[in-house]
Amino acid sequence: MVASKRAKKHHFVPKVLQKEFCNTPNKIWYSEKNLSNGFSKPELRNIESTFRIRDYYTVFVGGRASDMVEREFYGKVDDYLGKLIPDVLSTFARKEVPIFSGNALRSVQRVVFEMIKRTPDFVKKHDEIEIGREIVERELATLSDEVESELRRSELTQELQSEAALRMLGRTVRVRACIARSKKIDDALKDFHVRWAISESKHSFVLSSLIAYRIGNGGSNGLVNPMMEIWMPISPKVALVLLRDPDGRVPNRIAIDRDKIRQVNEYAYRNCNQLGAHSEELLSSIVSNLSAM
Repeated sequence: MVASKRAKKHHFVPKVLQKEFCNTPNKIWYSEKNLSNGFSKPELRNIESTFRIRDYYTVFVGGRASDMVEREFYGKVDDYLGKLIPDVLSTFARKEVPIFSGNALRSVQRVVFEMIKRTPDFVKKHDEIEIGREIVERELATLSDEVESELRRSELTQELQSEAALRMLGRTVRVRACIARSKKIDDALKDFHVRWAISESKHSFVLSSLIAYRIGNGGSNGLVNPMMEIWMPISPKVALVLLRDPDGRVPNRIAIDRDKIRQVNEYAYRNCNQLGAHSEELLSSIVSNLSAM
């Protein structure tokens, strides 16, 4: 039996989410941050080539490169979103409001936080080579003078000379740390409820490489801040919002105005490296007007 080919092109913004922001089927207006920290002129791109990095979730398993995290972890996350997003949007199309509680709410909470962690914008200036080098040097320092140790010392010394080997080692550590569950985070997320921010005007959300935005409302953007909210646009007109609402005072559906949408889009612009939109005009206005400020 022929082994399946390893997936090497990893979308950190899943295609199921990108599709909701497409101008035409599978094509999105797209812009990337350049070396001068401005953004490139928007261009219409197929979503096969946007919001992706080669081997971004590849890990070493048994000494070989594996796409198990891309297939078995993020594949399941993307399948979940591929069902959730159309269901939510069709519910709104019927003039109803999606409401989540119990296990369904817990699933939304966890998936949204996984979306925050999966993007390269979550950990900026991450140097996988240096992580790999630190791991190898730490093991070298523990070796004894025995023959077996000398053989291992030779292997590790060779690894130190290979940037590719160090990068893969560091990437494996980074990816496994990213997908690890945290009881502390799970417990904090239990306090969050799902609300929906809806644009009823011509103004729209952009899609960004951040995916979901932790907004502190005057405080830190950490989960410890009781005022912190998480905004995740799932279409140009709809954003999923996670917030604490112990007294049930916030309506399940909130119509937001132009200024709030612009505030969310500006947050995305200032904190991400890639932007996408269904409209060339919208994306051009953001990357040109904000770059000039």
